[in-house]
Amino acid sequence: MLNPKQLSWRLFGSVVVVMVLVFGALISSWVGMNAEEGGKQAVFEASSLARNALEAKSLAAELTSAQSVYALDVLRDAPSPNRETYLRVLAQLRERLAGFDEAALPGNEQALLRSARRAIDRFQKLDSEIDTTLRRGAKADKLEAVEYIVDAASAQALHASEMVRALAELVIRRAEEASEAASIASYHARILLIAFGGSSLLLALILARVLTDSMAKRADLMQRLEELARIDGLTGVPNRRVWDEELGKGLERARRTGQLCTVGIIDLDHFKRYNDTYGHPEGDALLKAVAQVLAAQLRIGDLIARYGGEEFAVLLHDCDAERARYLFARLHQSVPSGQTFSAGIADTDGKEDDHLVVARADEALYRAKAGGRNRTEVVSPPMAGRAIAA
Repeated sequence: MLNPKQLSWRLFGSVVVVMVLVFGALISSWVGMNAEEGGKQAVFEASSLARNALEAKSLAAELTSAQSVYALDVLRDAPSPNRETYLRVLAQLRERLAGFDEAALPGNEQALLRSARRAIDRFQKLDSEIDTTLRRGAKADKLEAVEYIVDAASAQALHASEMVRALAELVIRRAEEASEAASIASYHARILLIAFGGSSLLLALILARVLTDSMAKRADLMQRLEELARIDGLTGVPNRRVWDEELGKGLERARRTGQLCTVGIIDLDHFKRYNDTYGHPEGDALLKAVAQVLAAQLRIGDLIARYGGEEFAVLLHDCDAERARYLFARLHQSVPSGQTFSAGIADTDGKEDDHLVVARADEALYRAKAGGRNRTEVVSPPMAGRAIAA
């Protein structure tokens, strides 16, 4: 039989054990929730940076495309080469990169950001030299300017695009790692709570519920981050990142199967006038409605993505230009609110680079606009070859 002194020591020991268990439960709870809160904050911050980086990547790709159009204009002796377009895109790209100035980026991300900015600075310097060369007006000067565009300036634009793409991937990966770290910490905290057992069981169950809710919130944050990375927030259709990925896959599929695929670029006619007349909220509503209507007309497996501004890009698998022309005729009739669009389409066997087939579709779009708008034009590979060689 235990004497009072022994009983007191055992009671004291039990109290100490219970206090240790409860204290341990509280500490594990604090660690888990603090880790989850820190991870959530890291995900939110990285999500904002990732969105900015993805928009910058889209603008960098648009800069390269606009420059190709400019080069074509120069070769065609266009009276007013479309230089202002990529200068506007260049300014927007600088603005997006400026959004990183207040962020505490790690060293590798800072290095990519500096490299992208240096490439943009070199691009702008080359652009000034190209413009000076063009102003001299001689044919040899135009050829020299095009060589600068294709060889030097294009390389800088592509380098900037690659650096921004790598930066976006690092920022997204950092958000995923922060979220994963919060998940692991939360999981370990749950294990500790279960191990305490006994007198702290009820507290462990309550805290486990809290941690489960935290993990559910983390999963929701990760889903939102993934949607942000792939879906255009305004129109609800895939964004430029998805387009860049799926275009390469579509060309590979065409090469593998021997079936042509068709690329189309759609531009809403006089959209700026619509915005000026009805306001930007109505303009945004029209963009969303048009995107959803066009998406509903496509086959399962085909792709429509927001290409930039009021432009949409379409990828049609196992479809040549003539079949695509019939589809676009139906699309012209389905656009809501009396809105019209101009479009350019180009089919390909997948053996050319993705930027070349997009450039041909852009050329067809240019013809559609020049021909009066509200129409679709086609440029085939042989015609594109003659245009480039002109």
